[in-house]
Amino acid sequence: MEKDDNKKNGEDRYGEAVETAHEIDIIEDVMIQTATTQMSFSAIMIGLERGDYVTPRFQRMYRWSEEQVGELAISLVRGMPIPPIYCYRNKEQQIVILDGQQRIISLYLYYIGKCLARKKNAFVDSRFMLESGLSFREFLESCGLKDKTYEMIYKGKNGEDKTVDITYDNLSDRLKRKIDFAPITIVEINVDSKEYRERTLHKIFANLNMGGIPLSSQELRNGIYSCKFYDMLYEINDSSLKWRYLYSGNQHADINKESKDVELLLRRCSFKYFVNKEDGKFTLTGYKGKITTLLDDFSEIVQQFTENQIQEYRESLVAFFDSIESVSSKKRELALVSLFVVWDWMEDKPFISKEKCDEIINSDGYTKTISSGTSGRTEIEERLRSVYEQLSIDSQQNNGINM
Repeated sequence: MEKDDNKKNGEDRYGEAVETAHEIDIIEDVMIQTATTQMSFSAIMIGLERGDYVTPRFQRMYRWSEEQVGELAISLVRGMPIPPIYCYRNKEQQIVILDGQQRIISLYLYYIGKCLARKKNAFVDSRFMLESGLSFREFLESCGLKDKTYEMIYKGKNGEDKTVDITYDNLSDRLKRKIDFAPITIVEINVDSKEYRERTLHKIFANLNMGGIPLSSQELRNGIYSCKFYDMLYEINDSSLKWRYLYSGNQHADINKESKDVELLLRRCSFKYFVNKEDGKFTLTGYKGKITTLLDDFSEIVQQFTENQIQEYRESLVAFFDSIESVSSKKRELALVSLFVVWDWMEDKPFISKEKCDEIINSDGYTKTISSGTSGRTEIEERLRSVYEQLSIDSQQNNGINM
């Protein structure tokens, strides 16, 4: 049964990856160039230690097992081809790895003769590697490593299995030279448009992502749109106990492996940016019929946000968390976005009790917008209007009592 569930989850993730790749717009007249280079194994390893290669902020952790790393090491030693590493250059001229993060880290673990110390639930969270101030090796060691003897089993002429030590430091100089110069293909992607660079990289990455275990839409954004605004979202997502509670019903719940929690924070902020209100009517501007496109558009906009703008969004999110008790698990994500957008627009910001939240979610006006669809502009605007009307009644009653 578990195997069937895993298969179903894999199929769902693949379907989502195909849909995401299909939804990302292709911009006319944007030229893409790729430069394919054969880099030696030793040059890449030295580059990693020097900080030439960096991994973008994927929520996905490094999770390859000892066995997987060992098989990759055997492929390297035997001279088998290693799949290409896809990358692009950032503003610091570092090589940002688009596809191949698991292989790069695995090759480096082999290079230094180490593996992850833990057998169960072993992972490396590389999201904050750059901010840590540590070298590539120091950061990996901070995650817990142990010495590893890498071995290769092969059949001798008499048919008997033989085991040989292929640990890099234990190799003969002759074999070490062979491995040092083993070619690994680096495909560097260059987009000639500054305006649409991130969007185009997102499209390329989405296409690459359809093989293996696909990344979620937000994991793709984490890699492409990394900036100070995203840093703020990560910090809130990781450290705010109230947010963890609102998102999952458990303040100590782990972060979502597919980055759905970060996406929900991003969605709330993007609606704050694109939603206008006049005479009690809400209008969603800049909407092209796809939430994915809206989130991408906003992710490009926040690249230029000032510190003050970022702080404004942070304060809005935190203040909202303090002004809501809890949210029913029924359509939790939709409710959190709608409540936040409406609450943020209100001059007299009410406290939203669990009872009030349930009342709003179960009201005819609100449920009608869910049953008829969740992503159409009309449904979104009607949902916001319904929430606003109900919160306004409470706000007016409270003001009357206070007077």
